[in-house]
Amino acid sequence: MPLTLLDSLAAMPIGPFALPALIAAVTASLVAMSVPGAVNTMSFLSGLVLGVGGIFVVVLGCALGTHLLFLATRRWLGERMQRRFGAKLQGVQEHLARRGPVYVVGARLGGVPHVVVTAGCAATPMTMRAFLGASMLGMLPAILLSALAGTGLAAF
Repeated sequence: MPLTLLDSLAAMPIGPFALPALIAAVTASLVAMSVPGAVNTMSFLSGLVLGVGGIFVVVLGCALGTHLLFLATRRWLGERMQRRFGAKLQGVQEHLARRGPVYVVGARLGGVPHVVVTAGCAATPMTMRAFLGASMLGMLPAILLSALAGTGLAAF
């Protein structure tokens, strides 16, 4: 039934744009809400439905969802964390300002929960650009593997 719905959506005149946009929007929503396993599931699904091009759709959705979650946590939790742990975080913040992207890549590759990495980095002076780049670099291997697995299954 769901694949019939996707086929119907793809057959519409705006189908070549609507289906990838829908997958990117769902991915962004799930990532922004920090649903565990959402990146791999959506990567596999996009590879199954869109082929290799699904990789770019999921990367776009992940970038958008991560960006939204980072901005939201920085706005609403950043100051609270500073007030509560200010003195204790000072040394950590100075270190993360210099080497934060390396830790973000390691945490993403190591499977640390998305919300923990994002909320932790939002409380530091790390720039959004550095965080987003490091997050995408750390999530890219999982996205590639899942999307290629979906593409391979679609070949059968």
